[in-house]
Amino acid sequence: MPRADDVPSFKVGTKVTPCTHNPLGVKGCGEAGAIGAPAAMMNAVHDALAGAGVKYLDMPASPHRVWSAIQAAKQS
Repeated sequence: MPRADDVPSFKVGTKVTPCTHNPLGVKGCGEAGAIGAPAAMMNAVHDALAGAGVKYLDMPASPHRVWSAIQAAKQS
């Protein structure tokens, strides 16, 4: 059974990303639960397109952007 002393040491950090829609830079508490979803979605899209040779895709991953990225990867 793994114990706490079996886990390697690591550092935890934070990154402040202030909201640009108000002068205080604060976010509503409802945004906290959804903040990771866009990054997770884009990681899934990148993983899915890696086999097609796509190395990077800007957000949002619209159908046109995905198609254009695939076409560009085929030509390079």
